[in-house]
Amino acid sequence: MKLILASQSVQRKKIMNELGLNFKIIPAHIDEHHSGYKRPHKIVQSIALRKAQAISKKHPNSWVVGADTIVVKPNRTILLKPKSKQEAKEVIMSYSQSHCDVYTGLAVTHGREGKWVGYEKTRIHFFQMDEKEIDHYLEKGNWGQSSGSLSIEEVEHWVKKIEGSYSNILGLPSNQLKKVLKKAGYR
Repeated sequence: MKLILASQSVQRKKIMNELGLNFKIIPAHIDEHHSGYKRPHKIVQSIALRKAQAISKKHPNSWVVGADTIVVKPNRTILLKPKSKQEAKEVIMSYSQSHCDVYTGLAVTHGREGKWVGYEKTRIHFFQMDEKEIDHYLEKGNWGQSSGSLSIEEVEHWVKKIEGSYSNILGLPSNQLKKVLKKAGYR
């Protein structure tokens, strides 16, 4: 049976390779609106499922993995990809001596076998950040590619503690994916 990742995320591809999965990538180009949901876990599950279903319709004999990640501040503000460098700086500065929650929705579908949908939440606690360090990070230009303005691999020195799955922060909860695929009978 074929396995498809409905994403072009470099991090998700890397995680699936590390799991030893044989898969191909077919990005799902969908409208990632919130479908009226307000709660973070409902939003990411809805978008992940829509991604997986969009590819499943075209490949009904394959297993399809869809995922979506958002970052939520302590005041429950949902952070998307920043639209400007200044917006990214403001978001990153708000993490200083605080935390954020990363939610990733995971959906696995198969045309005839049905679907599985879930999510994982990971909390990241940050040290105090220096504005010069933040400016240096922003100069690298990766701030616009991630929800919440951060690429965790580049700012681990700012992280005081992680509660939950590291792979979830990267966009794909690997332990959850392994369990789902095993339970579904994917080999």
